[in-house]
Amino acid sequence: MDNKLFGAHYFSLDKPQTFEVDHQQLYFFRTFIGNHDIKVELGDCIYYFDEHLERAEIKKGPCTVSTKHLATVIRGYMHPDASASLEGVTTLPYVNGCSTKQVFPPLRPGDPTLQYLKMPPCSKEQEHHIHSTFRVVLVLKGKGKSIVGMGSGNIETELVPGSVCILEPMCPHHFETYPGEHLEAVPLHIFTSIGAGEKNHPMFNGTVAI
Repeated sequence: MDNKLFGAHYFSLDKPQTFEVDHQQLYFFRTFIGNHDIKVELGDCIYYFDEHLERAEIKKGPCTVSTKHLATVIRGYMHPDASASLEGVTTLPYVNGCSTKQVFPPLRPGDPTLQYLKMPPCSKEQEHHIHSTFRVVLVLKGKGKSIVGMGSGNIETELVPGSVCILEPMCPHHFETYPGEHLEAVPLHIFTSIGAGEKNHPMFNGTVAI
């Protein structure tokens, strides 16, 4: 069975590739994996990482960005230019012992957000669940697996540093870690919800357990 049947797409940074969202979707974006020189048009913005994966960056067009890791251009959204460190501890609780921090919180309800997800060994980042919008995920540290599908149709895909996972809306999935292995990843939510408080943040909101 193919992961794409359920709406999951996997890539590695060592092979330059491009993913463009299905034109039937509500929100248009294009993701660049590996080495690329990217022209960002007026009216769009780009989320990307520095050469050493120490900082996350946002620039609005018009501009040209060179990247060797992962970059996503979101159509029709102009977040102000911004830079944020990926260092430091996670500050918000998530389910099953996991935690997160908001690298770039959504500026308004519905705006994109970049989160930093930390999963301890032997954990799940959720029970099997779906999201109503795309997630673009880069694994930074550790190892684990992505489980996609339904029932006996579940498919397991290994996640290692440099793995890129793009999950379509309504893709049934969850991540798991192994004994002695943690996993740290940065998921970009193309569309999100916003809230205040320790349990009212984008990693909780918009997730529906199944």
